[in-house]
Amino acid sequence: MNKDNIYSFHSQLALPFLESNESTLDHIFSILEQKFHLKPGSKQKFIDLGSGNGQVVIFCALNYNIYSKGIEINSYLVEESEERIEELKKKAKYDKKRFKNIHIKQGDLFDQNLERYDFIYIFSLPTMQKYLNHVFITAKKGTIIISYKYPLANFAFLEILHTTNIKIKKDEILIYFYKKV
Repeated sequence: MNKDNIYSFHSQLALPFLESNESTLDHIFSILEQKFHLKPGSKQKFIDLGSGNGQVVIFCALNYNIYSKGIEINSYLVEESEERIEELKKKAKYDKKRFKNIHIKQGDLFDQNLERYDFIYIFSLPTMQKYLNHVFITAKKGTIIISYKYPLANFAFLEILHTTNIKIKKDEILIYFYKKV
């Protein structure tokens, strides 16, 4: 196993694929639209750090028609994302132009410069958040950061603006909305 494969393997252990509950996405994006000025069809940019199978990125691009990027280290999940996009294209439910807003890239979320993005989405375990400081610091002031399930603790440059509790059957899922100050 070469050095890059070892790093990728360890990264996936530290931050395993944890899928956001798809039924929460309508609620999350509705809040972004109502409280944080997400404008469908605008020049705004969205990124999902650790995009897994691409569901959040695909949802954003197809439903809000803005540039939507996903960064995922696992090549199999990138491939799954691409297959999912192709299947959706075949169904012809969405305008083909919206698919041009979907960008799934294999890469390391810890190597990202976030200065271009208006919205950052992350589903991170609390144990790995200490490694995110240098990533979030690259975000421009005013960027909205959405943290699925876990609060982002100990980031002096993030201000909590809103928390919502979404009930899915018997589960309660907390979503945290921050602003880079």
